[in-house]
Amino acid sequence: MTLDPTGVNVASTAVVVVLLFLFMSVLAGSRLGRLAGIRTDAPFLLNPTGVRAISLVVAYPAALVAVWGLVYAVVAPLVETTALPVQAGFAGAGGVLVLTGARFARYLTFVVGGRTAVEGELPPHEVIAPDPVGDDVDLAHALQAARRGEWQQAAALLGATGDADVRYERTRVLAQESVHDSQWVEEWFAARPADPVVHAVRAELALQRAWAARGAAYADQTGEQQLRVFATGLDQAERLAERAVELAPEDPSPWATLVQMARGQQVPQEEFERRVQGLFDRAPHHVQGSFAVLQTLCEKWMGSTKAMFGTARELAADAPDGSAVCLLPVMAHVEHHLELETGRGGPAAAARHMASGATRTELRACVARWLAGPDGAPQPGARLFAHNVVAYAFWLADDADAARPHLEAIGRALDEFPWAYSGEPGEVLGVARRWAGLPVVAPAGRPAEPEPFTAG
Repeated sequence: MTLDPTGVNVASTAVVVVLLFLFMSVLAGSRLGRLAGIRTDAPFLLNPTGVRAISLVVAYPAALVAVWGLVYAVVAPLVETTALPVQAGFAGAGGVLVLTGARFARYLTFVVGGRTAVEGELPPHEVIAPDPVGDDVDLAHALQAARRGEWQQAAALLGATGDADVRYERTRVLAQESVHDSQWVEEWFAARPADPVVHAVRAELALQRAWAARGAAYADQTGEQQLRVFATGLDQAERLAERAVELAPEDPSPWATLVQMARGQQVPQEEFERRVQGLFDRAPHHVQGSFAVLQTLCEKWMGSTKAMFGTARELAADAPDGSAVCLLPVMAHVEHHLELETGRGGPAAAARHMASGATRTELRACVARWLAGPDGAPQPGARLFAHNVVAYAFWLADDADAARPHLEAIGRALDEFPWAYSGEPGEVLGVARRWAGLPVVAPAGRPAEPEPFTAG
């Protein structure tokens, strides 16, 4: 077949442009890209998302030009007029544009704004606020009392909570909701300075304050002053947690706090293992402690993808059916998605990983074990937190049928984590509900409230 040299030159030049900018897209997020100044904290034109978007915006029209040149090169030798090859080239490029333009626009939107942008943003009135309390009515009453400056109900509730996972969840929420006003905790401490429970709460409160001061950004996007305040806060939290351990040697809660802060402190491996062992000696399948171990072993903190998945699968295999620890591999896939999304592969590689048959199969198997507790239901520890993790993972995996029951179980009990990985948590949850065919905002209301908790 004879090809017209003009068309060949146009097509080959356009192909070079396509390959060059596709290489730029791959370069974004890689180590080489970071060396070249492409960083997540850089302006849009120099951060991975911006570089990928610009590369696509240039490469796609160049690909259309390549189609035009190829058609011209094929048709021109067959006719004597130049008008027909030009028109044929435009027809070929136009046909490709019609067939792929909408898909390209959707993909470009996905690269720039993620799943939330593709599905469509929500009006403000449909964005719900996080609700870490959920349907724990006793905790809701204790928190209301704490906000009035009354510590007695929280003290009684935590003291009477026998399940280690539920007790730590309640401790965590009380501390989290008191970061900016903890007078009730100090009054409790003043009234009962030897109470190990208040020491555990103060340790968790110091930890939550340290993270609030630091923020959620990566270390290279966090100011030095923030990091100094963070380190000081973690040191205080460690001292308070160690004191709580001294006062109540068998209580796993302060050990869970010590494990939670380990990644922020970047403790040596030996110290990390000591804390983990101390926790698991007292609560072998502690849910939040186990999730903290996984977080610490992420590549972004103190581990690697291999170590993260290995530990997640090992701990999950040892956990009893019904324990949310069975979901550790689910969280590992979520973390790997984030790693791919912000790394060399970009959003497309992250989406392919989550939607793969192997990933979906493992997600469903882990969730099935969690749901198959001794009473045919999950254990109470971290139940709503787990529904949030599972719903988010299935949303990333584009598995609406699997996500739907967990989105319904969440209702309005939104946990910021892990939805914040994809944007404003309330908006991401609403978008996920709409994607799953549910009302954007779940119906209001909780189960009928019993009498406020009192120690009996």
